Amino acid sequence: MEITRSVNDGIVELVVVGRLDGYWADHLDAALTDAIREGHHRLRLDCSQVSFLSSAGIGVLVKFHKELARINGSFSVVNPSKPVSTALRITRLIDVLVGPARADDAVVALERPARRIERDGAGFDVYDLAARTPLTCRTVGSAAPLSTGAFADEHCVTLESLSPAFAIGVGAFGDSFADCRTRFGELLSVAGATAYQPADGTNVPDYLLGTGALAPDVRVLYCLACDGPFSHLIRFETLQPGTTIGLARLLAACLEAANARSVGIVVVAEAAWLVGASLRRSPAERLEDADFFAHPGIRTRLTFTAEPAFARTVALAAGVVTRPAAGENTAAQLRPIGADCLGHLHAAAFRFRPIRKGPIDFAQTVSGLFEADQLLGVLHLLHDERGAAGAGESELVRGACWVGPIAELTS
Repeated sequence: MEITRSVNDGIVELVVVGRLDGYWADHLDAALTDAIREGHHRLRLDCSQVSFLSSAGIGVLVKFHKELARINGSFSVVNPSKPVSTALRITRLIDVLVGPARADDAVVALERPARRIERDGAGFDVYDLAARTPLTCRTVGSAAPLSTGAFADEHCVTLESLSPAFAIGVGAFGDSFADCRTRFGELLSVAGATAYQPADGTNVPDYLLGTGALAPDVRVLYCLACDGPFSHLIRFETLQPGTTIGLARLLAACLEAANARSVGIVVVAEAAWLVGASLRRSPAERLEDADFFAHPGIRTRLTFTAEPAFARTVALAAGVVTRPAAGENTAAQLRPIGADCLGHLHAAAFRFRPIRKGPIDFAQTVSGLFEADQLLGVLHLLHDERGAAGAGESELVRGACWVGPIAELTS
């Protein structure tokens, strides 16, 4: 099978020559996925020279039709050969996948952003949201017992009855401290969807979905929690194919767009890769030595991404970023990110799926990521500035940021 590709008026047309059977279906899937990863959401498949279409090939066509319809894109078969028409007619899909000029092939009119910023090879479309009050951000618990492994039942807090825009910290799912003790790990909760990375050696992330207040089973040793509406939605994208946007550069753009020194932020983005760390051992378990971070014990307690991880995935990240004034005291949970910013962000990585363009709904976008077998892992994001010896930082391609200024960080 041969596949050739061209782009006309924003529509990618792929011409397929040969058999579209079980063997070649994966090749077509890869070609269509590559087009979507490049940011194209309107695809047409010319099947005039396809000599055979099997159920495996039909499965690929249906998959991309559904996936692009979900994000207001379009996928259609044009010029079907007789074998293709016959196969689609038998399966009653010809009216779904094939037809004359289709309504969903038209360009969807998107709301125009309030302003656009282009800088260092990246474009940022800024949409003003309705929020008139800043986010309220507070610390829950304390990370102080981490270094000595002195966490006890009194340090365990349930997030029951809270409805934060987001919360990040060290937590687990369970009905008590004793139940969670061996599993406390990196936790991320956004718009009622909570994911965490158990530190019990299973290396399998878990999640809970809900609407409104969080479930009583969501327990933390400590976290940052932000409440309130966001003031801006920022859509970002690289301007040149094959390039990326570093996390520090994205966060600086968000601070500028919000015209604030401190912001709460949630990011849904197509990630080139992520850089961070996760707990390998629960900090609530007793230590053999006196310091959680002492060598060589730390090697059994923390996992660092010595090389970029979760390549070509979709990331859901959330956290707090600030550009402090000289001499200003900052929250203990914030760490350097880039040249002049401090922050604390966690990210959940998911299998790749395209993100709708233009203005998108916050809660709907987040909940749509959590489907069976999609969550890959949860990380505390790091900015490793050790040059050639370091892993660098997380790099993104395109996505959406919800941003809101923070008046102050309270306990």
